[in-house]
Amino acid sequence: MKRYIEQLIEDLEQVAKNPPSPVYINTPPHLDNQPETAELALVPFKPISEWTSIPQEAFPQITDLEGDQWGRVNEAIFKVFDSLRLTLVDAPQEIPPEILYEVLTTNWDHPVQYLPSSGMDLELCTGNPQTCPYGDYCDCGEEFDEYELPEKFAACINPIAQSIDASLICYLNPETLEMEQIPKLLMDDPREYQLITGFGLEDEEMKHEQWEECYVFEPLDSSESFKIMERFAESLDDEILQEELFYVLNHRKPFANFKAVIDNSEHRENWFYFKMNWLEDHVKSIIYSEIHKIPGDSDDDELPF
Repeated sequence: MKRYIEQLIEDLEQVAKNPPSPVYINTPPHLDNQPETAELALVPFKPISEWTSIPQEAFPQITDLEGDQWGRVNEAIFKVFDSLRLTLVDAPQEIPPEILYEVLTTNWDHPVQYLPSSGMDLELCTGNPQTCPYGDYCDCGEEFDEYELPEKFAACINPIAQSIDASLICYLNPETLEMEQIPKLLMDDPREYQLITGFGLEDEEMKHEQWEECYVFEPLDSSESFKIMERFAESLDDEILQEELFYVLNHRKPFANFKAVIDNSEHRENWFYFKMNWLEDHVKSIIYSEIHKIPGDSDDDELPF
């Protein structure tokens, strides 16, 4: 991985030294004296990956890096931003380099304009703490109200949180509150699941497919799980354990080593409580977003704030 990271940094720096040619635009006569306005109005939006010819998939997962690698890749990315006249204007000052790396790389397909004359301010904060890529490091949630869900959902929150923590995809019928749990591996790779367990898709009822409406809750990906561990470490008053957790999180096999440290500490129960609270908030956010959809909009709608 070290050699790959070095090559990635070299590729980014090469892009920074050789920015794309300015987009040719046919300036209307009434904007002849306003080139920056014409540029802003006519230059198309394209993903950063398209402007740079470096695909988002080129960036390793946050957990694959260690030491100063996050910071070094970030520096190379900002060199690319400078060459594209992009200015990231809303990054929190105190955000750790590994979290900033995750924000930058997961938004690598974010559409931007290449404006050599005037430049472009890039804002990634969504204004909603549940979708903001900066997470707790952003102040966008300071005046954000907690979720207000119908009382009927109260009894569903914890069972769903436990299901996704157990690597199960949970389906919820919002009318009857019936739930169905299916192993994620079965949905992702039915053949492998059958080889391991002897059961296949044909052995599942798939009741949720018959429901008129269905809320879906999937297990967290590795970056989200990493974030929970990091937040827990930050919350500790035990400086010795905190330092040990930060160490394992920044080195190889962070998940296994984090578990080993926690299991041999006095904070094992605190960790489970912290993680479950986070998962329950995650479940609430999904239910909230489903309830507040505008009729006819797609599943990608943002929360209405």
